[in-house]
Amino acid sequence: MKKIKVAFCLRDMQLGGVESVLIRTLDELQKNKDIDISVITYVKIVEPVYVEYFKQRPNIKCEVLYPCSWLGTKLPHFFLWRLSVHLMRDIYRNTKRMFVAKKLKDIDVFIDYHDFGFHNELKRINNAKKIAWFHSSWNVFESRGFIKYLKYYDNFVVLTDDFKNEFIKKYPDYQNKILRIYNPIDIEQIKEKSKEKCNNIDGDYFCAVARLTPDKDIETIIRAFDLFWQKNNKPDIKMVFVGDGNRADYYKSVANNLPAKKQFVFAGAQSNPFGIMKGAIAHILSSYGEGMGLVLIESMIVGTINISSDCKCGPREILLNGDAGLLFEPGNIEQLAKCMDDIYNKKIDIKQMITKATKSLNRFDADKIVEQIISLIS
Repeated sequence: MKKIKVAFCLRDMQLGGVESVLIRTLDELQKNKDIDISVITYVKIVEPVYVEYFKQRPNIKCEVLYPCSWLGTKLPHFFLWRLSVHLMRDIYRNTKRMFVAKKLKDIDVFIDYHDFGFHNELKRINNAKKIAWFHSSWNVFESRGFIKYLKYYDNFVVLTDDFKNEFIKKYPDYQNKILRIYNPIDIEQIKEKSKEKCNNIDGDYFCAVARLTPDKDIETIIRAFDLFWQKNNKPDIKMVFVGDGNRADYYKSVANNLPAKKQFVFAGAQSNPFGIMKGAIAHILSSYGEGMGLVLIESMIVGTINISSDCKCGPREILLNGDAGLLFEPGNIEQLAKCMDDIYNKKIDIKQMITKATKSLNRFDADKIVEQIISLIS
């Protein structure tokens, strides 16, 4: 039987949620002997953890479309120089795109793995199946007008039923293209990793595992914690942030100007955040929008209750409409502070919520999800 040649397309491989899910998916798909896997990127993979990963798996072919490193995905900050590099990069890529179809002619199935990043390349290819895999929120899909790219794809994969239902309601003509596939989760691996303790974090604390970027609305957590802390007579409790991002300095400055400033801990990015999650009073997600909310599932796995913004799309679906975790209105500082208070002072049945969360985890089992992915590819 001829192997199906499948290419996962991602502009670059940085340390992030999409990349970690891709790695988990690749690990599972490699067990299937009928699939030949490639990973296609815009630029050369340089993150050491991924360099080592692919080095140890020579059966996964890596293809770089635009190998000129200084015309890569990261642009300089200085405006005029950024504009110049952006123009040169577009000319360079448009020239090379003329040869893309010939270069990738042997692929049977292309999976554009992150938010239509390869639409310019794939619209030139006619003899293969093309799948768009969308990891961002409904807000991002709508605001960036991504609907215009769907004509180039055979299928459109989203991460939640909430997103799928919103999409069909607004774009019924495309309902035959869309399907929901959850991200595969290695539940046992996360449980095992959560046994590792973080030496720098002790005592009682809430935690938030997220990029320190505007869309994650970390400021709401900071101000809500300060409000909670003052209303509870300034207890010896910390608010720990795990992650890094382009708004880190701003969020630190906000925290440093509040009465609870000594209670905030910015732990930076961690290769294994699960031990910190496991030891927390609660895990908090405060996004304006989510593709799925993977950290909520990870927190459920380690047995820590979640507090999440009720944003589109994912948190309400994952937390079973509030039965498996607390929900608050996005950006509502008072509501979030009350959720913290309810958990800290045990005004809700935390054990019951955690039990419901744990029982619902089989939805995200990696074996079940990979069966769906293989079915789609085949």
